[in-house]
Amino acid sequence: MNAAEDRDLTSRLVQPREVAPGIWWFPLCLELSLLGRDVHLHNSPYLILGADKTLMWDSGDPSAWDELEPALDGLLDGRPLDYVAISHSELPHSGNVHRLFSKFPGLRELGETRDYPLLFPDYVDRFVAYGPGMPIELGGLRFELLPAVIKDLPHTQWGYEASNQVMFTTDAFAYSHHPPLEDDDRPVHLPHECARLVSEIGRSPGPEQVVWITRAALYWARFLRMAQFRRRFDELVATHPTRMIAPAHGAVIDDMTVLPVIWEALDLAYDPEAGVAAAAAEARTS
Repeated sequence: MNAAEDRDLTSRLVQPREVAPGIWWFPLCLELSLLGRDVHLHNSPYLILGADKTLMWDSGDPSAWDELEPALDGLLDGRPLDYVAISHSELPHSGNVHRLFSKFPGLRELGETRDYPLLFPDYVDRFVAYGPGMPIELGGLRFELLPAVIKDLPHTQWGYEASNQVMFTTDAFAYSHHPPLEDDDRPVHLPHECARLVSEIGRSPGPEQVVWITRAALYWARFLRMAQFRRRFDELVATHPTRMIAPAHGAVIDDMTVLPVIWEALDLAYDPEAGVAAAAAEARTS
């Protein structure tokens, strides 16, 4: 999410859930006011517990640290956190890195490191440049970084765990819990929905859920068709077979048949005339 957006944000952690052997989902639910509407939206980090090493994907929103820390301790059960891989440096994804470094003296951050020494100068020696095609053996589980197909920031990266064929896609395939419609009196959150897989929710996300958050988080989607990104994604899946998609801002996708629906909804964000008008309005007020 863009920091410039108007948001009154709080986070709460629903009970962590093992979505594949050794892969734990922390369903952080952001309760926020964005673009004038109250919504609930996932902001999920993940923990991968190999037999030998442990790795955390993203660090979670700082507002939920008091709940995230004991949950992380419970899953590690005395083990250290060996690696953290951050998808990109935006606050909801990197905001707890300094806390993790302070808590785990041997922790190393792997991946694209261009911004982090400036953001966390006390931990310059803890950042290790690591690129795609360099798998990390965790003990029975293998993690690697992937070139992100859909990016929030230029240095956004994706992740992949090969044994379970899980792809971590950060801001891609994001959607809100409920459609943010005008004059809609439904609750923005149903009981237990934060921790449900897509197959358990019982419905595919509607276009209004996908388009709204895509336009809010990925401004460029107004100007570019998604077809080219869909082709790149299909090429990536051809080399990295995927049974489950673990996004940051949406339920874990364990039913891959919903992907065409999401891709079609993503393309509805394309609206160059509205994008130009919005950009001009922002320029006049800045």
